[in-house]
Formats: sequence, C-alpha cells, structure tokens
Amino acid sequence: MSAKVSLFATCILNNFYPDVAFSVVRVLSKLGVDVTVRPDQTCCGQPFFNSGHWNDSSKLMRKFVESYSGGQEDIVLPSGSCTSMVRNHYLEVCNDDDIGGIRDVSGRTFEFTEYITRELGISDLTPFQSGITEKINVTYHESCHLKRELGVSSEPIDLLRSLENVTVMDMDQSEVCCGFGGTFATKYPEISTAMGEEKVANIVKSGADIVTASDMSCLMHIDGLIARENIPVKSMHISQVIEQSLNMESQK
Repeated sequence: MSAKVSLFATCILNNFYPDVAFSVVRVLSKLGVDVTVRPDQTCCGQPFFNSGHWNDSSKLMRKFVESYSGGQEDIVLPSGSCTSMVRNHYLEVCNDDDIGGIRDVSGRTFEFTEYITRELGISDLTPFQSGITEKINVTYHESCHLKRELGVSSEPIDLLRSLENVTVMDMDQSEVCCGFGGTFATKYPEISTAMGEEKVANIVKSGADIVTASDMSCLMHIDGLIARENIPVKSMHISQVIEQSLNMESQK
C-alpha cells in the first residue's frame, strides 16, 4: 500500500509560486506517494502569530486543525516555517481543550524533505533518476525554522548530494538567516536588506549556478536581491531541483 499525504501548499505557494506546489506533488508521486490537496485550505496562521495577533491566529489554527482532524494521512508542507508553526507553536496558543485534535494533527505534519527522509526512509534518490540530465552546481541555504525549530539540517543536503547530476557547492554561513523573517522584512527593511545582501554575497562566492532552499519565502527574498543586482544565479525550491534531476519534466 502506498503512503498517503495531503499537501498543504502554504500562502506563499498558493499566491506566488503555484508551480512549486505542483512540483512537490510530482516528486512525491514519483516516490510512490498518493497525494491529495484540500481545496479549502487557507493559511496556517503564522503571520498573525508572528505579529502578536494570537486571537486572529487562533481562528486560522482552528480551521487548519478541523480540516485535518480525524484523517489518516500525513500532512506535508513545502516550508519549514509553516511546518514549525503547526507542530511547535499551535500548542503555545491553544490546547486540545480549545481545539480538539490539535495534538493528532500536529503530530502528522511534516516538512517536504523531512517527510521524504524520515517518514519514507529515502535519502538516496539515485534509484529514481532516469536518463541523462544536465549537470548543475547548486548551493543550499538553510532556512531558520527548518534547522533550528524542526532540527532538519543534513537531510535536504543528503538528498541533493545523492543526485548524480548535482554538485553541491558549500556556502559560507549557509545556516545564517537570509533576513526575510516574514513581517521582520517589512518592519526592519534596512536590516533585512543588509542580511540578504550578505547572504547573496556568500551565494556568489560559492560559485553555484543555482541557490536552493526548502522555503520559498527565503528564496523570494534572496531572488529579489539577486534580480536587483543582475546576478546570474537562479533560485529554485529544492523540489524543483529534485524534479529536474529526476528528469521528470520530459515525462509530464
């Protein structure tokens, strides 16, 4: 029996990068996972939570939990920050007395690369590669929530290194924040930009053609600075790098 998951695409993907959500579905399907998507999904509540509006955030938490409560499938999110919000912060605001099923739902929620490596037990993607694909030099940015709040650090890099056509270029201070931080970027734009510029300098120094990460919010921030400076580096979510490397684009 194949694994079954429900994809929670996140606000960033729904509104700005739907192609990444489709990529995640295709990669998981290639790995033998049956993927469904709930059409009524909205937001996990993180922006309200980070801004201190916990009452407003709790309304979105309730919708998330009620939508997935009682299900048997795992919930996969292509975002470390949104996954951490559900798993680590829902219980800061609410408990099972407030929202029934919150522990069950949060316990079935996983970030994309975490799900592949820890739940599916796949760290080597070589068996899933087919045909010859273009060799690419990739550097990886470690998003803060994924590394620090979920403890997922080596897993995404292991997946990238397992791909025969991918050379992972080490980045100085890859674990340092890119400066986005959600509402941080709007409240403190000068600091956010300075942090982002330092991140971009390290990306360029790595010599990579592509910068990848597990959070499109980080890549949106990084890509904006790259575009502004006309730097010839492409940003891609890790699912897109994997999809391209598995030569799946020709199979659509």
